[in-house]
Amino acid sequence: MIARGTEISDRVIQALEAITMAGGFHTDAGLRVTRGRAELLQVEQTDLPMIAVSTSSSANAAVKPRTVRKTRELEIIGLVDAADRDYEPELDGLDEDIALALSGLTGIDELPGTMNIEISGGEYQPPAGGSNIAGVLHTVTVSYVLTTKPQP
Repeated sequence: MIARGTEISDRVIQALEAITMAGGFHTDAGLRVTRGRAELLQVEQTDLPMIAVSTSSSANAAVKPRTVRKTRELEIIGLVDAADRDYEPELDGLDEDIALALSGLTGIDELPGTMNIEISGGEYQPPAGGSNIAGVLHTVTVSYVLTTKPQP
């Protein structure tokens, strides 16, 4: 049985994998979606644009007998090549692609069993410390309930 938190992360990744130019988006970043923290990835220029998805927290929001309400926060970071060029137009396109792909998760049947979903972000991250990679950060926060069955 897959953990509920993993199911949610997998569904977010699936939504982002739809980002292709053939699907009407600005980029093909959906062909390169990975689970993991962006700062720990070994990224080659040929890998860009790409998207990294990682869980930043999975907190207990309310605990009751046989029931736990969880709040899971996912960081989605879109990465583009920023080497010696004006990269902002490409970052703008990837930002819009991510925002549109994530908006599809707000449909009533898209994340069954969830109580709430919040999507925020669009925070631009310029290349840091000699890097040639710029990014845009989005956050998805999902609330859901875990329950256990009473023991006989």
